[in-house]
Amino acid sequence: MKEQLIKTTSQPTSSRISGGNKIKKEVEGKFDYLKEFVEERFQKKFPQKDFLSAWMEYNHLRDFKISDNVEDVGGISEEGHYIMRTITEYFISQAFKAMKIDMDDPNVGGEKGTPYRLAKMYCGNDLSDDTELLSGRWSHKPLMTSFPNEQGQKYPITKRVDIVSVCSHHTAPFSTLFRDGSFAVISYIPGKKILGISKLQRIVDWVARRGHLQENLTKMIYDEVCQAAETSSVYVKLSGLVHTCESLRGTQSNEGEFTSEFYGGEFGNYEMRREVSGG
Repeated sequence: MKEQLIKTTSQPTSSRISGGNKIKKEVEGKFDYLKEFVEERFQKKFPQKDFLSAWMEYNHLRDFKISDNVEDVGGISEEGHYIMRTITEYFISQAFKAMKIDMDDPNVGGEKGTPYRLAKMYCGNDLSDDTELLSGRWSHKPLMTSFPNEQGQKYPITKRVDIVSVCSHHTAPFSTLFRDGSFAVISYIPGKKILGISKLQRIVDWVARRGHLQENLTKMIYDEVCQAAETSSVYVKLSGLVHTCESLRGTQSNEGEFTSEFYGGEFGNYEMRREVSGG
């Protein structure tokens, strides 16, 4: 009986090889189509640039965390970034097809349809774009202008900032902008440097527009401000942020909010933290 079962279920070696070659050809065909899809758009965008060089640059780029920036793995050119965004657009369109979304729908399809818009939203338009949900993974770090602390100021400098970030679990936004009473505050006691007044918001945007857990984002903002201001006396508090992965899906909680803080140096003093955060 066992021998008969083996004879029934086994396939000739030549048949298995033929099937494997068929799958390989299908995969190669899809890869060739992807490359053609990207190259056609690349040549329109960069008619004077070498496509193969940019294609190889992108393919040699190492993966990096959703909360990190491309400079952590060596950086990328504008051409390489464009290839990444276009490949992303292609695979989003394939995901839509898998979900049986009609790509002939004029509200979805087209040369700059929904897959294009989603790719732009998650990748940024280019390396200078700091306005999209995950653009902080790719955009250049902002220049942190500073001035000498000539007066030797030892009192906290405090600024409220806006937070727009993305949950690394669901890629759904969380922010200070969704509810009255939500806020983010950064305070630091300067050493030799005082930062330009707009720079705290700029560094927050660059760090936050990636995929994060809120508590990790809080610590990352703290680290960046410590480095820019050259002081460990920094306090970061994200208060009452609404996470849309909770409010718009799943539990659909209308009251859910999340608060986190991180501090160092002289902000070990609770009364000082309470004073600069407003309670």
